[in-house]
Amino acid sequence: MTKKAANDVSSLIPEVGYRPKSTQTLLSILAAHGLHYKRLADVPPEVAREIQRRAVFEEFRSIEVPGETIRDSLARPILRDLLVTRIGYCSRAAGHFIPRPEGSLDCVLHYCVGGKGWCEVAGRRRAVVPETVFLIPAGVPHWYGADDKYPWSIHWLHFTGRTATDYCQLLGAAAETPLFHLPVSEEILAVFEATYQLMDNVQTYGQLVAAAGALAQFLSMANLARHSINTRSKSAEKKLEKTALFMREHVAGRYTLQQFAQIAHMSPHHYCSLFKARYGFSPIEYFNRLKVRKAREMLDNDALQIRQIARRVGCDDPYYFSRLFRKIVGVSPRDYRNKKSSRDDRFARGEPDDS
Repeated sequence: MTKKAANDVSSLIPEVGYRPKSTQTLLSILAAHGLHYKRLADVPPEVAREIQRRAVFEEFRSIEVPGETIRDSLARPILRDLLVTRIGYCSRAAGHFIPRPEGSLDCVLHYCVGGKGWCEVAGRRRAVVPETVFLIPAGVPHWYGADDKYPWSIHWLHFTGRTATDYCQLLGAAAETPLFHLPVSEEILAVFEATYQLMDNVQTYGQLVAAAGALAQFLSMANLARHSINTRSKSAEKKLEKTALFMREHVAGRYTLQQFAQIAHMSPHHYCSLFKARYGFSPIEYFNRLKVRKAREMLDNDALQIRQIARRVGCDDPYYFSRLFRKIVGVSPRDYRNKKSSRDDRFARGEPDDS
C-alpha cells in the first residue's frame, strides 16, 4: 500500500467509526475517496485492516496480546508450546472482510454460530454456515468475509507455539481441508468465554497458561466431536437421503420441519443444519423448490388452471402459491405460462427463440 493510500484511509473515516451494511460498503467508501478496487480480493490487506478497525459492529469483543508479550511468552515453559495471541467475538458482522494473501504468523480459528460467510483458501471459496469451524495453519494465504444478506456471528482464536501445527494436523486442518463441522454446545461456548475472561485483564504468565489450557481443552473437544461425527456420517447421510426422497415422493403434502426431522430421527436443529450443508437449502426451502419444479412441469404440459396446479403441489391458497412461485422462478405462474406459450408459437412459425 502506498503512503498516499494509507493516509487517505486513515482520514476518510472518523475514529468514532462507521456501521457497514455489507462488504460492498467497503468498496463504495474507498471509491468515494479515490481508492478504486473492482473486487474485494484486490483491496490491499493494510487498507482492509484500517477500514475494518474503524467499523462498528453490532456486538464486538476483541483482545490481542501485545507483540512484546508474545515474544517473552514463547521463551517460557508451557507457553512456548501453546499460546493464545488473539480472541474475540462478533455478532451479525455485516461488512466483515479480512484478506491475508501472505497468511498469518499464527494459526487462525473461526467458529461460526449464526448467519453465513465464506472462506477462501488454496484458490477455492467455501461457504461457512452455523456450526462450522475453519482452521487455517500459519503461513497459509487466505481470505474470509461475512455474507452480505445474512452476515455471520463468529468466535475466533489465534494461537501459536511449538504444538500449534500438531493441533492443526490432529484436526485435519490444511489448505485443502480448512473446514469441519462442530455442533454448538454449552460446553464449547463456555470454553470460549472462560478463555476470554482469562485474557480480559492484565495478561500475567499464570493467566496466559490458563488460557492455553482452555484452548487445548477446546481443540481436544473439537477433535473428539469431529471423530464422533465422522463415525456417524454415513448413517446421517442415509437419513438425509431418506427425507429428500420422501419429499420428492410427497410433493403434494404439507409437512413441517419437525415432521421431516422425525422421519430422520434427529432433532430439528441438527437435522436442519446437516440437511443445509448437504443440499444447500434448508429442508423447507428444498421442499418448496420441489413443489415449484413440479408446478413448472404442469404449467408446461397441462391445461390445468393455476389454482388446480397449486392444490396438486399442496398449496390451497393460490395467492400464496403465486408468491412462492415468483420468489423462486422470478415471474408469476401466469406470466411463466404465457411466456411458454409465446415461445411455442414462435417455434411453430420457425422464428428464433431470443428470450
